Amino acid sequence: MRIPMLILAASLLAISNVVAQAASTNALTLAQKKAAILGSLHKKAKKALVNAAQDKSFEAFLGASDEAHRHAAKSRVDEVSLNVQSRFHVEEMCLIDAAGPELSRIVGNQIAYDLSPDESEAIFFGPSLVQRPRTVFLSPLYMSPDADKWVLAYTTPVLVGGEKKAILHYEHGLDVYQKALAKGLSGAETFVVAVNEEGWVIADSRGSPSVAKRGDSETPESYFARFELGGQSLEQVVAALDAGEKVSDGNGRRYEGALRKVERWTVLAFTVQ
Repeated sequence: MRIPMLILAASLLAISNVVAQAASTNALTLAQKKAAILGSLHKKAKKALVNAAQDKSFEAFLGASDEAHRHAAKSRVDEVSLNVQSRFHVEEMCLIDAAGPELSRIVGNQIAYDLSPDESEAIFFGPSLVQRPRTVFLSPLYMSPDADKWVLAYTTPVLVGGEKKAILHYEHGLDVYQKALAKGLSGAETFVVAVNEEGWVIADSRGSPSVAKRGDSETPESYFARFELGGQSLEQVVAALDAGEKVSDGNGRRYEGALRKVERWTVLAFTVQ
C-alpha cells in the first residue's frame, strides 16, 4: 500500500499547486482587468477634454477684440461646456485665464456667474500651464469647493496663435472610479483596493470611503485610511507580493495578490486561498 499512498500524496500536492497557481492567476487577471478599466476611464476623459479644447469658440472668446464679440463668443463657450458636462457627467467644468481669473464655469448643468477672481493657487493650475498642447494633466485628489466632494481634475492648455492663453479644466468625482473598481465584487474572498500616491485607500470593493464633504473638514485623513492588511503596511504587502508570497488578513484568510499602477494610483487585487 506504500506506493499508492505515495502516488496519492503526489497527486494531492499537484492539485494543490494547480489551485494555488489558478488563484494567483485570478488575482493577476483581476488586477489587470480593473487597471484596464481605470485606464480606459482616464483615456476617455482626456480625449473628451482635448477635443473640447479645440473648439473654435475658445479661441474666438480669448482673442476677441471688443466686448460685443467677446460676449457672443462667451455664450458659445458656455454651450460647449454645457454639452461636455451633460455628455460626460463631469462635476464642474471651467475655463481659466493664464493669469488666474475664471472666465467661464459650469456646475451641475448650470452656468455659474460668481466667477473666481484668482485660481492660481489651485492644485492643478501651475502644472496645467506647462502642459504640452493637446495633452492633459491629471491632478491629485482634492476637495472640490463647487461639487463638495473629493474629485480629480483633468486640465489642458488652450492656445491662441500658438500661445497658451488659458486652461480648460473639468472635475470627475472620485465615486465614479470607486464604482468602476468595485463592480462585480463583494465580500472578503476576492477584493480590489486602490491606493493613491500618498498611501490613502481611495477605493475598496469591500466598502469604499465616502467622498461627500462632511462639515468643514477637507483633509484626506478625515475621509481616507492608510492601507493595511492583517497589520501589514502597504510597503510590507507590496514587498511580499513582489517576492511571490501570500499575505494574511489576520483572520485566518491567506491571499494571493497582484498589483498594477495606473497614473497616480496603485490597484491591488487579492484572491483567498
